[in-house]
Amino acid sequence: MPYFKEITTPKRSSRSNARQPKKEEVAVDTTGSEPKKNYAKIIGDNVVRVLLSVKKASFTLSQSSGISLPGYVYEPDYLGINAMTGAPGWGFVFGKGDNILENSIANNWITTDTTFNQAYSERFNETYNYKIVIEPFQDLKIDISGNRSYVENFSQYFRADASGVFNYYTPTNGGNFNISHLMVSTSFKNGDLLFENMLDYRQDIAMRLANENQTWNDIGSPMVYDSIGNGMFPLGYGASSQEVLIYSFLAAYSGQDANNVELSLFKKIAMPNWSINFTGLTKIAALKKIFKTINITHSYRSNYSVSSWTTNLNYNEDNQMLLYEGTNLRVPEYDMSQIVVSEQYSPLIGLKLTFNNSLSPTLDFKKSRTVTISFINNQLTEAEGQEIVIGCGYTFRDLGLVFSTGNGSSRNSNDLTMKLDLGFRKDKTILRSIDENYSQISAGQNKVNIYLTADYDFSNRLGMQAFFRHDMTDPFIANSFKTSNTFAGITLRFSLTQ
Repeated sequence: MPYFKEITTPKRSSRSNARQPKKEEVAVDTTGSEPKKNYAKIIGDNVVRVLLSVKKASFTLSQSSGISLPGYVYEPDYLGINAMTGAPGWGFVFGKGDNILENSIANNWITTDTTFNQAYSERFNETYNYKIVIEPFQDLKIDISGNRSYVENFSQYFRADASGVFNYYTPTNGGNFNISHLMVSTSFKNGDLLFENMLDYRQDIAMRLANENQTWNDIGSPMVYDSIGNGMFPLGYGASSQEVLIYSFLAAYSGQDANNVELSLFKKIAMPNWSINFTGLTKIAALKKIFKTINITHSYRSNYSVSSWTTNLNYNEDNQMLLYEGTNLRVPEYDMSQIVVSEQYSPLIGLKLTFNNSLSPTLDFKKSRTVTISFINNQLTEAEGQEIVIGCGYTFRDLGLVFSTGNGSSRNSNDLTMKLDLGFRKDKTILRSIDENYSQISAGQNKVNIYLTADYDFSNRLGMQAFFRHDMTDPFIANSFKTSNTFAGITLRFSLTQ
């Protein structure tokens, strides 16, 4: 459409060769006022321009569920239904599994064997992901993506007693959870500072959780002194409370305020991650004379995961102030071993150049961080990695090699591609004790590696690669030693198919 073409086509430079109006053709504004701007049109044009920059968008939602009902005594005849009894019911056959265990027991579809000992189970899985490809202008491509995965498994044992009455035993509910996340605001902040923020946030988080607990308010909003937190905390929500630590941890390492962080374990909205690719610098005439291609890349990925969560067997929905015996800590609804947040800049900045003479230098700066909080020992593990890779490649065109054969000599002329990569990597793992407010480096190293390769194809079926690699490692901790490894060799590749 002409309108869309108008707003997406770059405006011509004012230095164009368009005919300039004659002096007598120039309209003279005798009113002394500037022409009015149509702000509605300006806003509308920009909105349409943004919408048209979206080249591709997709959203996928999938759900799956299943039920395992052991002890079922009837065989299906047609469409999963027993002709004589109608078991297990049309609702179950068509995917409605509500109260199937209770219905089966009520209709005598389940064995009454007192030695029966198999668990009834339910499985539920929900996953969604989205992806948006945006091209604001030519040579700039932005990929935005997000994902969420929730898995829940329920099981319980049931068995009939001698009188035929069924009893239920050890109901358990658990699963795992993953969602795309954002930690950009703390990517370059000092880890010691973030840990201190987490400890400082505990009181504010504890007060928010307590105020949301109506039972705590009904009993007079009691406060108790917590020696670990070195201050007054609401009863049930101490400094070492699992719930308090979870949201203090998420607030500190996600760069959110303790008074605004979402108090939800299973978040609903997947945060966007992205990758950016820009190739337009060769449009500049001065650079085009030197470079064949200039490619700038940037990528960010972050994830928040709750692994192996289960419902707390001690949790009582009717008593929201139930405390662990001998403590001032409330029994939470969920019990879990750890929570992990991670992020990767892969790369933070990447630069790939190709000169007109086939010289191809590259530069990649990568950064990663994984922070794990364990509720088994109230310990936080922080693993950081930084890597710079400087590379350079060059292709020798039509390099001729002469080989002696039984019938004389033969000449082969193909490209020889050589590449050199020089890498500098720093890894560090810090253990932080929450209860003792103590940190120490547990692992880490500085690593330098040199990698050189040379590739040459003798024919379309036979190729060769010569390689050399040298790695040097300098550890941070005293009980490890400096190491150096060297690898070199030749690889021959032969293809039977053309």
